[in-house]
Amino acid sequence: EWETLDLMVDSGASETVMPEGAIKSITTQPNDASKRGVQYEVANGQRIPNLGETKIAGETDYEGRRTNFTAQVCEVSKPLLSVKRLVESGHSVQFDHEGGQITNRKTGEQIWLHEVNGMYHLRLWVPTKEASGAGF
Repeated sequence: EWETLDLMVDSGASETVMPEGAIKSITTQPNDASKRGVQYEVANGQRIPNLGETKIAGETDYEGRRTNFTAQVCEVSKPLLSVKRLVESGHSVQFDHEGGQITNRKTGEQIWLHEVNGMYHLRLWVPTKEASGAGF
């Protein structure tokens, strides 16, 4: 059994974030940021607390490539995949009129993005049981 997770690729996000319960089979774990009371400022200037983190493992929609990453959990309306964090983990991100891609700079492997209403998305299929793969 699988759940889908649609992440909006965000060049302005400092962290990859997702709301609690976005994936029912994955739990939020306390982390250093949540214990220290870290807060994030969102686009409207409001500050929201870090509630912990979750580890996501799944397969990409187009390629079926396994990947995993850590997301910070907070009260956001939708999951955001941080371009900053992608670049820090050895990837480049390119956007164009057909969508775009995330490229692993070391291996050259690409993950395709799709564009919906002006926003670039990465869809993952997340198994209800833990999986593993090369992460970002």
